[in-house]
Amino acid sequence: MNVRVVMPTSLSPLRIVLFLVVAIVHMSCESKQSDTPKPSPPAATASAEPGILELAERSTTVDHLQTDRATLRPIRTVLKAQAGKILANENRLAHLSARVPGRIVAVYANLGDRVKEGDRLLLLDSPAFGEAQLEYRKARTTLSVMGKALERATALLDRGAIGAGEQQRREADFENARADLHEAEEKLHLLGMTEREIQQLAAKTLPHAEVARVSLRAPFPGEVIERNATIGEVIDPNTMLFTVADLSAVWVRADFPEQQAGRLKTGLIFEVRVSAYPDTIFHGAITYVGAVIDPTTRTVMARADVSNPDGRLRPEMFAEVSLVTDEQSVLSVPRAAVQQVGSRTVVFVVRGPRRFESREVTLGQASSEYIQVMTGLVSGDEVVTQGSYALKSEHLREQMSSAGAP
Repeated sequence: MNVRVVMPTSLSPLRIVLFLVVAIVHMSCESKQSDTPKPSPPAATASAEPGILELAERSTTVDHLQTDRATLRPIRTVLKAQAGKILANENRLAHLSARVPGRIVAVYANLGDRVKEGDRLLLLDSPAFGEAQLEYRKARTTLSVMGKALERATALLDRGAIGAGEQQRREADFENARADLHEAEEKLHLLGMTEREIQQLAAKTLPHAEVARVSLRAPFPGEVIERNATIGEVIDPNTMLFTVADLSAVWVRADFPEQQAGRLKTGLIFEVRVSAYPDTIFHGAITYVGAVIDPTTRTVMARADVSNPDGRLRPEMFAEVSLVTDEQSVLSVPRAAVQQVGSRTVVFVVRGPRRFESREVTLGQASSEYIQVMTGLVSGDEVVTQGSYALKSEHLREQMSSAGAP
């Protein structure tokens, strides 16, 4: 700005100096007033309707908004278990003890050994077992004697040398002896002897040391995961000597909040992660869902069978378990549409070119892209997705302005 100062020629030098000072001060004030920025127009204007946000005509926020509609979409959700653990498959787990009391004379299996079905784990010297074998041998001998007596009686009856009553008595003695032998044989089976071992007892003579010896054998292929057997130890049937587990398949137990109990069913797939192998995901199908809620944790248990051919999953490992549910068609909106305003969960519904309604909603299950809206919207409502955070900021700014107004 150019200012021309005209000084009167008839003034004294002192008055000229004062005149110049006043002129300079006046020019400085005018310059400051011209440099003061003009206030920008507001981005949003207050609306008479509660919950309605109306953007100003000059607001650039509208240019960056994108919208989508609330509609039915198939959603496959992922449920996270509160806790998970690897367990041995109890259908392939055996706690083994001897069926008779005795003294351990040999141990053939150690911790970690792989065993096959029928492999001997230990050898036991048991007087009680020896008595059972001797009873079997005695029953065999008695049956043989009764059989020969019956043959003689039958021959004598044919020649008329004895009566029919005597022959029938011999036949009854034979049947009783056969029943006693069957009972003795079944007792040996109950004590753990195999058919082949029982047949060996039919030999005429047996070494005394072998009569009282009984073996403890593996019931199925697996791995020895516990051993409590020492040579020379005296044990009874209540002593647990070995634990054998088939760990080629394990159980994964997971506890889910009771609110998710209705989503659990057999056949759904577990995704299992353990800290020992963070880059590996193990999969297994649910085979059992708990029938009751844990009263302490308010959770429901689900269990899945997981293949473990290389033995990497070990019992008692903690696991992170996720469950992929079936697809369900539900009313949903994109995740970007949902904003949190204080304690309220809201979406901004389009009500006009620059008008948006802040509407509170209740949310349900969610996928990676969409989230279910249980209340607050109807199918077809147009909601703001990209730019919803900017509308939230404008909404909060308007609320603050309204609260601060006199």
